[in-house]
Amino acid sequence: MLRVQSVSMHEKRRQCAEEQAMKAPIKMMLPLVLFIFPTIFIVLLGPAIIQVIETFSNR
Repeated sequence: MLRVQSVSMHEKRRQCAEEQAMKAPIKMMLPLVLFIFPTIFIVLLGPAIIQVIETFSNR
């Protein structure tokens, strides 16, 4: 009886962990979009934008 209950609880915990693992990427999407992507764009495109502004302002 205890062995059957133990197996049942193990499967229940495993299913719960799998459900949480499937929800994790969705929960991470908002912070990625709001904080990380804009910072990456600023770091990568910032120098190029500054150079373009300097090029057109010197004319």
